[in-house]
Amino acid sequence: MEKKRDSGIEMLRILAMLMVIGVHIFAYGKYFDRACEYKGVVADSAHFLKLFFRPAVNIFVIITGYFMVHASFNLKKSYGRLLSIYGVIFFYSVITGIIALTISPSSKNDLSDSVIIWKSLFPVSSQQWYFLTDYFFMCLFAPFLNIILQKIDKREYQAFILLTTFIMVIWPTLYSLKPFSQVFSGYGHNILASGKNVFSFLYIYALGGYVGLYGRENKRPRFIYLFLAIFCVFLNYVAWMSIGADYDIVGVNYTNPLIVLSTVFSLLFFKDMHFYSKIVNVLASTTIGIYAFHESRCMRDFIWQRINFGKMDCSNLWINLFWIILVMLLIFFFGATIELIRKQVFLLVGTIFHKIRAGEK
Repeated sequence: MEKKRDSGIEMLRILAMLMVIGVHIFAYGKYFDRACEYKGVVADSAHFLKLFFRPAVNIFVIITGYFMVHASFNLKKSYGRLLSIYGVIFFYSVITGIIALTISPSSKNDLSDSVIIWKSLFPVSSQQWYFLTDYFFMCLFAPFLNIILQKIDKREYQAFILLTTFIMVIWPTLYSLKPFSQVFSGYGHNILASGKNVFSFLYIYALGGYVGLYGRENKRPRFIYLFLAIFCVFLNYVAWMSIGADYDIVGVNYTNPLIVLSTVFSLLFFKDMHFYSKIVNVLASTTIGIYAFHESRCMRDFIWQRINFGKMDCSNLWINLFWIILVMLLIFFFGATIELIRKQVFLLVGTIFHKIRAGEK
């Protein structure tokens, strides 16, 4: 019988996708800039929420490490799964490329038709989505990384985590802060600071792997982890408010120690939330499709030209929160619907293909 996946982690995956949409509301929807114009509680809450949404990308990656670290070395099986991920990426790349060329030419961003075609046909190498490119390459390396993570013992794994944390998290954070920039140089490490690279993804993957291998199993989720996850966001907010502009970039970097800790504590909480919900699991399975659809260049322009908080009255915090949550849910469920339709189409095509092959034999 097929093993049913625990819905606790899948719930975290859904929340992470909603948080990703939240990040885009603040960036492309221009909510953050608009809210800061009002100052007071509206501006302060905008700073907090912007940091609250930041662990989203790390959460996706750490969940992958949590599950995949147990996999035995089987490139055929591992790359078979990766091929299905590539199928999702390629589908949305081609579809959104067609939309940009025919339905919404204004979203071409001054790119020629030939450039759009080539980018659409090679979405990973052209980085149509930075996250999906880095995630794809992380999954390419994961089977080989698993060999190391599975063979070293717990103490050696801890030493590995400490060493990589210093290089991937502590160093990039310290050289970005003026008091430490003379001691810790960013030369050669600049690509690591943002966390938007395959090396940072592999580091977060290893953190998830440690929890998967050695995380203590509890019958019920320990709410102390949820508290600590939010408390890390609060500490990051306090640091931003105290340091000021010099902390603007550091505060939102995925390598920020507090963002990394918030990611780990989130996983520790949700991994012990044991329940099964078919609806939750189905929705969680659509998250990559939701990301690819709404974050494609043409759809990004289409969505955020119409949902522009920069043109709205954002003086009332409660109304702002209502609209933020509503937009997050609308984009999520619309994207989920599109992805579920895509899955059914792929399933139908696959069934027809197998029947044709069976008939030939």
